[in-house]
Amino acid sequence: MIEIKGVWKYFEGKEVLRGINLKIEDGMTTVVLGPSGQGKTVLLKNIIGLYKPERGEIIADGISLNGLKKRELFELRKKFAFIFQGSALFDFLTVDENIALYLRMHTKMSKEEIEKKVKNVLKVVGMEGTEQLYPEELSGGMKKRVAIARAVVFSPKYILYDEPTTGLDRENARVVNALINRLKREYGVTSIVVTHDIDCMETVADRVVLLKEGRIIFMGKKEEVKESHLDYLYEMEEGK
Repeated sequence: MIEIKGVWKYFEGKEVLRGINLKIEDGMTTVVLGPSGQGKTVLLKNIIGLYKPERGEIIADGISLNGLKKRELFELRKKFAFIFQGSALFDFLTVDENIALYLRMHTKMSKEEIEKKVKNVLKVVGMEGTEQLYPEELSGGMKKRVAIARAVVFSPKYILYDEPTTGLDRENARVVNALINRLKREYGVTSIVVTHDIDCMETVADRVVLLKEGRIIFMGKKEEVKESHLDYLYEMEEGK
């Protein structure tokens, strides 16, 4: 479980997160919903320790990120995978090299074991046969699936998705949403999905957190958020 207690974050004197209190329950998908500029990605980066809050505390599996040394934070991050909005694949590496990089750097697995693992995760995301392709040869949807494969190859407990369907057509967005659900169902992954995509929220969420100007204005079931905050959701749809 991840606990976020009274977290505030500033940039150049501007309040981006304003007293966030939130629990991320194990085995569930929590969707943080809101238009651009509300602090969603900043929240993710605080959870994984890329940013440090000015006030408040983040606790992952009973360990507070506050005051962790670099090595301790590195060890804790092994439980997390972060899927960036732009996929963040290395252009100079092939698909299999991108996915295998972590295993080669941080495990003692043999070459054969790594190759088998890479093939298995590519099968999970429906990208068999792409091992020798470079990112420039992939569509946006394919890149996103490779990024997901890279995330799950080391069996993280938590996966953090930053706008996973942004820039994708309806079919590719559907595929990515189905993968998020499959990873939860088959691997027990705990996911945090930040998005402004209402279709994504409706498809993957167990729980919804609505973020507005750095504050949580709603927390609950997806059916309830639509009943309670229709005006805000309409504004999000119009702002796409």
